[in-house]
Amino acid sequence: MDILEFNAPVSKSKIFADMIQHSTDAIIYTTPDFTINFVNRSAEEMFGWTLPEIKGKPITILHDQELTSQQKKEMFSNLYSGKAHEIEGSRKRKDGSTFYCQIKISPLFTEKSRIYGYMGIIRDITEEKQNEDSLVKELDLLTGLIGTARVIVTVLDRQGKIVYCNPHTEKITGYKLKEIKGDDWFSRFIPVREKERIRSVFKKAICGHPTKGNVNPIDTKEGKEIIVEWYDTALKNDEGEVTGLLSIGNDITQRVEAEEKLKTIYENMPGGILMIGQDYIIKDVNYRTCEITGYKREELVGQLCDIVCPKGSSSKQCPIWEDGQEEFRGMDTSIKCKNGIKKPILKNAQEITIKGDTYILELFQDISQRKNAEENAIEAKKAAEQANQTKSEFLANMSHELRTPLNSVIGFSDILSKEVRGKLNDSQKKYVSNITKSGSHLLSLINDILDLSKIEAGQKQLEYSSFDLHEALDEISILIKPLISKKNIDLQMDLPPEDSRVYADRKKFKQIMYNLLSNASKFTPDKGTITIVANQEKDKLKVAVQDTGMGIPEADQATIFEPFQQVKSAKSSEYKGTGLGLSLARELVEMHGGQVGLKSEVGMGSTFTFTIPDKPNTN
Repeated sequence: MDILEFNAPVSKSKIFADMIQHSTDAIIYTTPDFTINFVNRSAEEMFGWTLPEIKGKPITILHDQELTSQQKKEMFSNLYSGKAHEIEGSRKRKDGSTFYCQIKISPLFTEKSRIYGYMGIIRDITEEKQNEDSLVKELDLLTGLIGTARVIVTVLDRQGKIVYCNPHTEKITGYKLKEIKGDDWFSRFIPVREKERIRSVFKKAICGHPTKGNVNPIDTKEGKEIIVEWYDTALKNDEGEVTGLLSIGNDITQRVEAEEKLKTIYENMPGGILMIGQDYIIKDVNYRTCEITGYKREELVGQLCDIVCPKGSSSKQCPIWEDGQEEFRGMDTSIKCKNGIKKPILKNAQEITIKGDTYILELFQDISQRKNAEENAIEAKKAAEQANQTKSEFLANMSHELRTPLNSVIGFSDILSKEVRGKLNDSQKKYVSNITKSGSHLLSLINDILDLSKIEAGQKQLEYSSFDLHEALDEISILIKPLISKKNIDLQMDLPPEDSRVYADRKKFKQIMYNLLSNASKFTPDKGTITIVANQEKDKLKVAVQDTGMGIPEADQATIFEPFQQVKSAKSSEYKGTGLGLSLARELVEMHGGQVGLKSEVGMGSTFTFTIPDKPNTN
């Protein structure tokens, strides 16, 4: 008997209508042109539209976005051939919000096989989609992490057979997974000397006692050994039974090699090393420490640091810790040796942290030999300074004895040259002229030597006064004019505004300028240029003397200011001089508390500079 007939008088249409209305899926009926004609209650709840509101609207009112031409072609191809068209996508509610759904569109045919409409069944799968997306992401993430991680990942079964290894393991070992899958891990990778120990570690891990930080070597396909630090975790099934072991390892070969190198360096450092804890206990020392102090390692490690402290047990504290000095460099101190002798050392200290614990690392050098050498050098320096002082005092005190007879020679030669006592023939005039020139040159040389000697002997004093810069330089230009006129040298000045005052020893300032200008004129060729540039800079006067001369080689620039030093070149031999002018200029500048400088290039001329502070030098 037909069930519908059994439930009569209920009509079939009533039954179908109830089935549609009580369906948990949304059902939408449209005309052939996709105009909505009917929606069930689930559709009303799902989309937010009531049947009266949405009836007569195009189905596109529920679309989140327009179908592409390809999507339309595929859909109509299925529908016109009598097939249902199934798709997944997002749809739009009345309030504008969207959700993800599964849609099945079926064509409805008349008895004559003509389409009179379409029925769509829609199921909301937003939550399923979200869960699926999340799972896919997690799976992708895990696969990506294991596949691209720069760590060694292996899975072994309960017997230690290889089940899986990631690409990084393949790269490190040189084996592909297909080559070693099913092989015994210990036979394939563990060196003979380590097999027993590593099997023991494996058995404990399989029994539920995972290990962290186990380190062992493994053999590569090329026959090399790499050192790996392992972290093991037992794998369990749903019943909690251990099915295998997941091992994640880091290749620490380079770290171990670096530690070995560091240990070698540590033990062979030329200086001593002490590592001291916050409890003042010596934690470690190197071989050199034992060699310097005379103690054995076991006699120092574990002892209070005052065993080598020059203050001994009376200190009762470590000044480095107590004073909070995190680090210091170059402490000149001493260390107490086993025989009681205190050796001089140069010590550096640095606060370091190892595995969360703080220590003071002291590094020191035995400077006994250097100290002895320094003391010898100091004594030699004192002797040299005393000898130099004696020499300077002697020359300074001899100024009268040296100058008086020389002035007489020059004076009498001047009288003879003026023919006061009678006429001179040409030969006699030439001889007298030579005596005057030689005497003047010798007097200039003696004056420079005596000036330097007086400065070194501390007998030269500065007489400060305030004077006009322009007036002083005009006076110098008059004095230097005879030297530059002979060679048609152009003397130029670039000076600050009028009434620029200088506070210095006027006489010494003029002497500095004269020496620099005479030096410049000596090495400047005919029709060359000498320029004086002066500037007032904050708390000092800066003067530069520039020339267009032959320049000074770089090798000579370091010694050009030393006494009796001159530029060594073929051309320089043409120029006469004592080599004292620049040295005297530097001494006079430094007496004022200033500095001299030089910039020069061969063939491009030279620039000599000096500074004069505007405050008296009190030293």
